[in-house]
Amino acid sequence: MKKIVAAALVLGATSASAAGQFSTLITYDAVFSQPSTATGTTTTVLNTAVEYVFPRSLSLYGGFAFIMRDSFESAINYGVRFYSPTPLFNWGGSTPVWSYLGLGYYLVDNNAYYPEAGLRVATSNNTRMDIFLKVFNSDNTAYDKMATIGVGLAF
Repeated sequence: MKKIVAAALVLGATSASAAGQFSTLITYDAVFSQPSTATGTTTTVLNTAVEYVFPRSLSLYGGFAFIMRDSFESAINYGVRFYSPTPLFNWGGSTPVWSYLGLGYYLVDNNAYYPEAGLRVATSNNTRMDIFLKVFNSDNTAYDKMATIGVGLAF
């Protein structure tokens, strides 16, 4: 049943008659919680990606991540986000704010995946700002149960 619901969501969000939009997505994640069992100290993650946003509340993104740990590490990352179909509210009366839930993946040692939740603010017709929270899961104790808060810019 879960597979049918997921397929219906993806099919509805990626309507064949709808044309999406490509944009550059740059995000900065700051680590605010790391378990005491972590084998390294990760401080920040910088992501650069290309995002494809479908007109019906779905986006796919992929790119490169630069991870500042005890030493510098790079990775490939990709993910998917489901946005609220209509803005949650209009900030200041004219700036729409959408919520989203997503799932992403870093191709690093032992790989790491993360669920994310956030808000997307339309700062202009061509620019969007994201504020989000991620919780990492991995077999590598350097990333497992690490939580980050971040900000992003799509243009």
